[in-house]
Amino acid sequence: MKSWFIMMGGLVLWAVHFFLLYLLAEFGGSGSGVRLAASLCTLAILGGAVWMFVAVSREAPGDPFAWWRRRAAMLALAFGGLGIVFQYLPVLLVDR
Repeated sequence: MKSWFIMMGGLVLWAVHFFLLYLLAEFGGSGSGVRLAASLCTLAILGGAVWMFVAVSREAPGDPFAWWRRRAAMLALAFGGLGIVFQYLPVLLVDR
């Protein structure tokens, strides 16, 4: 179970960020408070992704599976981070 959590952590963070932004957009409207909440949510999730990336990169791989798991986790965290930034761009760029 730990291996799956390590490998899928970045993608799970991406999904959580997507659903939080969706809920804010659906039920919050388009005011400045919603933009602030989306910004804080994005910063918190990106902070978690960076924290996980640092934790995984410091992990010492012992066997070939641990090395592969570490590389897969780092790749998933990189993709998740890019996805989080991409999802935040409309909030950042669209001014209502």
